[in-house]
Amino acid sequence: MSENELQPQAAIIVPPASLTHPKTNETENEEHAPAYVVGLGASAGGLEALEVFFDHMPPDTGMAFVVVQHLSPDYKSLMSEILRKYTAMNIREARHDMVVRPNYIYLTPPRKILTISGGRLKLAEPLPNTTLHMPIDMFFSSLAQECRNQAVAVVMSGTGTDGSRGIQDIKDTGGLVIAQDSHSAKYDGMPSSARLSGNADAVLAPKEMTERLLLHVHGEGYENVSTVRETITTEQYIQLIFEKIRQDCGVDFTYYKRNSVLRRIERRMAIHNVPSMAMYMTFLDEHREELQSLRKDLLIGVTNFFRDSEAFNVLYERVIPELFERKSFVKEIRVWVAGCSTGEEAYSVAILMRKYAESLETPYSIKIFATDLDKESIEYASQGIYSESTISHLSREDQDRFFIKDDDMFQVSKEIRKMVVFAPQNIIKDPPFRNLDLITCRNMLIYLQPEMQQKVLSLFHFALNPDGFLFLGPSETIGRFTNQFEAFDRRWNIFTHKKSSAGEEPRMFQMEDRLAQPQPFRRMVSPVVPAKDSGPKRLDDLQTTLVEEHVAPGMIVDQSNDVIHLNGPIHEYLMLAQGKPSWNLYKMIDPKVSPAVSSAVQKVREQRRGVTYRSLTIQTNLGERQIDLHIRPFSLKNKTYEKYVLILFMEPEQPGSESQVVIQPFEVDSGVNLRIMQLEQALLRAEESLQATVEELETSNEELQATNEELVAANEELQSANEELQSVNEELVTVNTEYQFKIQELTDVNNDMTNFLVSTRIGTIFLDKRMCVRRFTPAITKEIHLMEVDYGRPIEHISHHFKYDTLVQDAQEVLQSLVPFEKEIQSQSGTWYSMRILPYRKDDNFISGVVLTFVNITDLKTVNEELQKLSYAVEQSPSITAILDPAGRIEYVNPRYTEVTGFHLADVKGKSIRECMQSEAGERPIEHVMKLAKEDGQWMGELTGCKKNGELFWESVKMIPVRDKQGRIIHYVKFSEDITDRKHAEEMLRKNEMLSAVGQLAAGVAHEIRNPLTALKGFTKLMSGKGMGNDMYIDIMLNELNRIEQIVSELLVLAKPQAIDFVEKDLTPILQDVLMLLESQANMNNVEMNALFTEGLRVFGVENQLKQVFINILKNAIEAMPSGGRVDVLAELHADQQQIIVQFIDNGTGIPASKLAKLGEPFYSTKNKGTGLGLMVSYKIIQNHKGTIRFESEEGQGTTVTIAIPCTASLLP
Repeated sequence: MSENELQPQAAIIVPPASLTHPKTNETENEEHAPAYVVGLGASAGGLEALEVFFDHMPPDTGMAFVVVQHLSPDYKSLMSEILRKYTAMNIREARHDMVVRPNYIYLTPPRKILTISGGRLKLAEPLPNTTLHMPIDMFFSSLAQECRNQAVAVVMSGTGTDGSRGIQDIKDTGGLVIAQDSHSAKYDGMPSSARLSGNADAVLAPKEMTERLLLHVHGEGYENVSTVRETITTEQYIQLIFEKIRQDCGVDFTYYKRNSVLRRIERRMAIHNVPSMAMYMTFLDEHREELQSLRKDLLIGVTNFFRDSEAFNVLYERVIPELFERKSFVKEIRVWVAGCSTGEEAYSVAILMRKYAESLETPYSIKIFATDLDKESIEYASQGIYSESTISHLSREDQDRFFIKDDDMFQVSKEIRKMVVFAPQNIIKDPPFRNLDLITCRNMLIYLQPEMQQKVLSLFHFALNPDGFLFLGPSETIGRFTNQFEAFDRRWNIFTHKKSSAGEEPRMFQMEDRLAQPQPFRRMVSPVVPAKDSGPKRLDDLQTTLVEEHVAPGMIVDQSNDVIHLNGPIHEYLMLAQGKPSWNLYKMIDPKVSPAVSSAVQKVREQRRGVTYRSLTIQTNLGERQIDLHIRPFSLKNKTYEKYVLILFMEPEQPGSESQVVIQPFEVDSGVNLRIMQLEQALLRAEESLQATVEELETSNEELQATNEELVAANEELQSANEELQSVNEELVTVNTEYQFKIQELTDVNNDMTNFLVSTRIGTIFLDKRMCVRRFTPAITKEIHLMEVDYGRPIEHISHHFKYDTLVQDAQEVLQSLVPFEKEIQSQSGTWYSMRILPYRKDDNFISGVVLTFVNITDLKTVNEELQKLSYAVEQSPSITAILDPAGRIEYVNPRYTEVTGFHLADVKGKSIRECMQSEAGERPIEHVMKLAKEDGQWMGELTGCKKNGELFWESVKMIPVRDKQGRIIHYVKFSEDITDRKHAEEMLRKNEMLSAVGQLAAGVAHEIRNPLTALKGFTKLMSGKGMGNDMYIDIMLNELNRIEQIVSELLVLAKPQAIDFVEKDLTPILQDVLMLLESQANMNNVEMNALFTEGLRVFGVENQLKQVFINILKNAIEAMPSGGRVDVLAELHADQQQIIVQFIDNGTGIPASKLAKLGEPFYSTKNKGTGLGLMVSYKIIQNHKGTIRFESEEGQGTTVTIAIPCTASLLP
């Protein structure tokens, strides 16, 4: 239900018959007489009240409204133009003898006296000799005479007392009088005067006045139209909500500032889309969990570690050192962090205290009490666990020193956690802590009402020690408590407790002196006993002396394990429990000995005899100590105490020592002793109560003095009130001038907005909640037929050119869901628009409609289509394409690039192209290529690329620079093709051509050399046979001639192919013959030869040529190992059953990578005396056998030669 639906319907208002059904031939004013005439008196600040009043007043109530204001004679009023924005009623400036009609608003002209008589308005000039101008009083008096009980007077914001006399006449004639409340009135002079006169029937805000007026008009029937809840004021709603929260969780927000509370309530209403307070009350009744959410919103828990770091620096550098110096005698510091929220501020103070304490030689006892109203926040703070973002602004040293990392969270260290005691507390109602040295209460007072602020500050003053410190937030002050606090640092609001008067100093000194005593749980009193007195008092003193001086420190525990009595200097052995204070035994002693004590207590209760722990090490407030712990039944005779246990802490007995205690027979009743202890405790409580009462009386006395001063100031203000009233007219002129400036500013803003809407090229339509046109820009009229007369018309009644039929439905959906909607639509002319529909939000975040924007994207869409075509072309191009930035970094690669290199775009984006290229000797570096492309417009050539697996490949590259309109290079485009296969084919062709040329040369050389060589060899043998020369020289000549003959034979192999018969042979015997043939040479070189052959290795070939190849390779392997080594000869059938693989593997010196590629070339050899023809002949022989030779070598590791020859089965048809 909307807010308008909750308003009473004006259509049912029926004026009295005497006013609405006049007799015939009556005058004109009687025919149009209104049901009621409402006079509204307003002055300074009244414009806002009138706007709200008429904004909520229905336009057809049957009432007439007359607005009477204090106006300057030279000021042209714009009230008519302003109010027209808030009401549909007719507005007229009053003229003399104007008929008063229903549903009209009449405005008073400047410097005129307005009255009503005979149903008409009367204007008159003000009396020239009158000092005070009271137009509102005069109109109210005439209204009372004219309308009697149908007159209504409304007194709104303004200074002075105008209207307070006139409402007396209204009241006397039975009319209704309403005054504006002080919270909504900008100036409370006139409304306050009306309230104080006692004539106001209701004191309301302008928004609520309309409800009250309609109730007055309808009488009893109004209750049937609108529920009683709708007549409740906003303040009453807030009080009802407070009561609900108080009943739900016990938290009272009564003293919180109303504006802050109202903002939080309105925020929750906006979240749940609840339009009124009445409906929100119903929502709270139906959703109990909303009360918890509202409570959390009202408890604004904004905090952080060391919030306002400069303030905490002042605290550490100036306040804390002074605190420690003042407490150097007592060695105990007590701090209260009020409103600690989730604990960050309390831990911040603890960290600073710990840092400073560590710099001192003497240990201090530091206790920090942290309290908050929210129990959930206290529980969270007690855990001391925070996220990394919460402590990220702390130094690394502080994070490591005071926090322990647990997964992705950080926990406060134990030493800091033990310093802080967290407890829930309502600072307004619960009693405060006492004897405090520092109170921090930052950014909490700003949410409380001034009266409660003063009460809290008074409480802080009571809780602080003399010269204690008060630390407030940067926006908080001590108000009128300047006599109780003295500024220590004004910028960061740090104050000190002012020193007490002389009469109070001894008491305060005694209090600190008592705190310094080693036995804080019992006062030591020296008894003064008469010598001859043997009465009960002496018995009490004897018992006290006995317990204090001769009984070890101990405690009495009841059947619930609660400590009910402490004895002696027991404070050293007690540990303060964390969280809520407890008297439980096991929360007051060292946790490490709790199991032993629990077992002993149980045994004592069951067996009725004592248990002793000798030389037990426990943790005390002064460190670790050894004690003898005695646990005994408290009483073996009195059944009342049969479950009570006595625990004593004694010094450990030394071996061999004897006790020197003298025990005198004297019976002391245990009940008397217990009674003494109870009385002393009661006396101590009475002293503390008396002390609190004295300080409260002193505070009350100071408050009474301040009140007296305020009364004196009020008297002075009243004496000057008369003079202020005389200047009211001048002030009103000033106020009106300010309004003129404001109106001019609004006019300028309206003009700016109008010019913006006219000049923008973005089509925009503003629709209200009913989908009616509120405003539009001229740019949209090209597609939607909108004109000036269409304001207020439903958008669905207006035609458009879009190919889009769900415009209204989509706008309604956005209004309901509040989720923006965006879509591309096309008009009938082919123009494309990007349409967006967004909710229309006001300053208060309420939704009042939707906004539709239409941006022409036709050019953008065309460009996108062109870019998409180019993108498809590049993506599907068979060329390897890469786009580089001017620095050579890769920005894009196409799928073909990924297909060839294995690199995806994510692998290489942002990397330099150099990393994906391999520069061989003689190649240009990529930077040089880009430079040439920049100078010449493009570059073409061949480069070596590198694949993802490390394999190199050749590519034919074309590098083109891409320039913008200014001629600057913005990209480089690299087009390339993989030419690796072509390069290999060219290399094979080159080698074949080389072999052919060498073969032809070899044939000629062999033919020319063999003939003379034969003759030389024959004559050499003939000379040798006849002994015609030196035998040694002849042998040398024969050897060299044989060598030449061998070279000639090898050259003949390279000649034109000869007719050779290939026959089927078993490869195993051939390899065995080769191994046997070279076995002696291997032994001489200390080379071990190992062979591993498989069966069935049959090939088509020439046995002698195969032997020549194997001998050549095996001999090279032996010679590669001058210091000995090993050669493995392997022969097996390949897995494809098509080839026989023969491998020679040695562990010799290896062949450098730079020489591997040249093996097999004519006259190239890695040996000093080699000719290079051996491997060349071997390549030729294996090629003739349709096989291949492959060399693999690593320098210093050895060489592997792999020969692949087709087997017999693969060559058969």
